[in-house]
Amino acid sequence: MEGGVWGIVIIISAFMIQFLAFGTTATIGVYNMELLEYFPDSTIGVSLIASLNYGIFLGSGPIVSFLMTRFSYRKIAIFGSFLVVLGLLGMPLLPYIPTMCICFGVLAGFGSCCAYIPSHVLSGMYYDKNRSLATGVATSGSGLGGAVMPVVAGLLIEVYSWKGSLIVVAALCLHMFIFSALLRMPDPNLNSKEEDAKDVDEAANKLGQAVTKKKRKGPKSARHVYIFTHYGFNIYFLSNIMWNAACSIVSSFAPEYLRSQGLTSMEAAILLGAFGFGCFVGGVLGGILGNVSWVNRQVLYTLANIFMGCVLIAFPSMGHRDLYLICLLVSGLAFGIILGLLIIVLTDLIGVESLSNGLGYLMLSNGIGTFIGPPLAGILKETTGGFESGIVLAGVLCVCGGLIMLLMPCGDMFNKLCATCCCCCKKPKTQETVSLEGMEFAAC
Repeated sequence: MEGGVWGIVIIISAFMIQFLAFGTTATIGVYNMELLEYFPDSTIGVSLIASLNYGIFLGSGPIVSFLMTRFSYRKIAIFGSFLVVLGLLGMPLLPYIPTMCICFGVLAGFGSCCAYIPSHVLSGMYYDKNRSLATGVATSGSGLGGAVMPVVAGLLIEVYSWKGSLIVVAALCLHMFIFSALLRMPDPNLNSKEEDAKDVDEAANKLGQAVTKKKRKGPKSARHVYIFTHYGFNIYFLSNIMWNAACSIVSSFAPEYLRSQGLTSMEAAILLGAFGFGCFVGGVLGGILGNVSWVNRQVLYTLANIFMGCVLIAFPSMGHRDLYLICLLVSGLAFGIILGLLIIVLTDLIGVESLSNGLGYLMLSNGIGTFIGPPLAGILKETTGGFESGIVLAGVLCVCGGLIMLLMPCGDMFNKLCATCCCCCKKPKTQETVSLEGMEFAAC
């Protein structure tokens, strides 16, 4: 069986780590309703707490990727679990916007990133043929966490207030220590040499270069330098900025918008949970569809972005609770498909050998998007007096995130044309060899 018993253990651990990490982050929309009452004149300040958490959680990828070359994945994830718990406990003890930015924004955000990236990378390293399904199942933990944790937080707030509920959420996050302790690197002989050679060839073709027959091991820092020379990766990077900004706006301000439309805080939390449930189903569905040979993963990813954006643009005009529920459920389904395809599309672009570094830099794009999203919506709210324009902005950003992917085929055609012209030259040019870890590329 591909992956073996430890492959299943890693998938379950990654699922639960993402359930807790993303679920805790998703509760910020529920806590924003309480914090806006606690700090009635600080809409932008409250939005900054969420944007810092989102931004550092998803933007610290390069730092964590560098740490993963120096320390074991298990140690990094355990350290991240400690920071998450510490940050959550600091929120009720120091109830001021600057300290909350430090506790929830910096400590909990960076800790979640330290736990998330190692688990997510490992979930893709144990599998080859079923990598899309494996990463899709692991990613669906973020969707289920986004469905369950806001509702749990809403119930806890009613009983213990927002300060007491954070202590209980911190206690739940202690389970991240257990799942982080289960992370371990796969057996290096798990995949055959032929499969490794195939991955290298595919990575080289994506870069528009020829792979030399002889391979030598290069410095680990090389991939950090050359990852942004990949045209397709740069387009994917920009796309991720856009849909992450949209998602952070929805998670942060959709509950408050729903409450302004006459819904109770608990009803708003349940509707936000519907978005998370759709994300859970979409993550599994995206993983399954990404494993089907005749499905073009980039096209599916692009369509999911555009569809999610169109639904969010229409969201403020619904005007009824049931319609709000349907919109959030459907947009969550599309968002889950995006997350389910995130790793496998990245692997298609840069190859499995560069996955750990590529994911780290991709997380940087996610962090940039989630950092700028809530403040932009906060500024629009201060300007217009409502959250409708912020939700519409989220939809527009999602549509743009899908449309920009249409530039990918143009870049592929340009690379093929350049390669053809280079190979057709009468006088061969001096080759410049670029060494990546485990790979050697020869550029014309």
